[in-house]
Amino acid sequence: MIRLSKNTGFSPLLANGTVLTRQKMTEKLNETVFNQIVPLYKKKNLCSTDSFQSHYNSALPEKKNVRIFPLPQKDCDDYGGGMYVDVYNDYIRGYAIQIPVGKNKKIDVIELPEFMHESTHVLDYLLNPKYVRNYKKMCEKNIFDKKYFNVFTQLFENPDEMCKNSPQKMLHRAKNETVERLKKVPFSQKIVFLNFIKYAMELEEHAYNQGTKFAKLMKKTGMPVAEESLDGFADFMKYKQKHEIVKDIIKDEISKERQKV
Repeated sequence: MIRLSKNTGFSPLLANGTVLTRQKMTEKLNETVFNQIVPLYKKKNLCSTDSFQSHYNSALPEKKNVRIFPLPQKDCDDYGGGMYVDVYNDYIRGYAIQIPVGKNKKIDVIELPEFMHESTHVLDYLLNPKYVRNYKKMCEKNIFDKKYFNVFTQLFENPDEMCKNSPQKMLHRAKNETVERLKKVPFSQKIVFLNFIKYAMELEEHAYNQGTKFAKLMKKTGMPVAEESLDGFADFMKYKQKHEIVKDIIKDEISKERQKV
């Protein structure tokens, strides 16, 4: 059994309301984070991770375990930055944001949209207990290590395949191949996994849209921005449509399971 720290979520006072209400709360808190960090770049286009960490902590309405640490540029080429759930000895302690740094171990201002993307993930997790609870179930059932986990990486999070195929073809594949490849997976594992994909589509759409929003704001105010930060990647990946596909698959699987009783 994996234990959950109180640091994995905000108190019920903050983490309440509808999905839309919580999404708006994430965006409001993200604006606070952005406004705390932007002044660090006024004199130069570089900032230390320590400064990011202290300003990020002060922007949160409650003290939580969110670590920010540098990722050397040579590693970014292979892995990129990102947010991950901090699991240690069967204990989920909080969250961590990896952010690319240069040889001087400082964060370039051009990485700020990426940081806001990852901040969105953290805040969405803190405000929505369902995400970390599902992650906990994924760990307990060892689903990250199962062969069928490839369904997620190949059909839902594969930009190379999106480039090579039409959106219609990829959506068709996502729907039909997911059902086919999970056919022999036990129901309880299947639902946990499908919920993971569904939540991932929600999270990525929100995070990419937030990253783009702040990139456009930076460009408007004359700050340097990478062109790819301005792209509508969420739309390119069809996250919203994939989310709906997985929702329908879950409904069908639950319906089929009930018919067995």
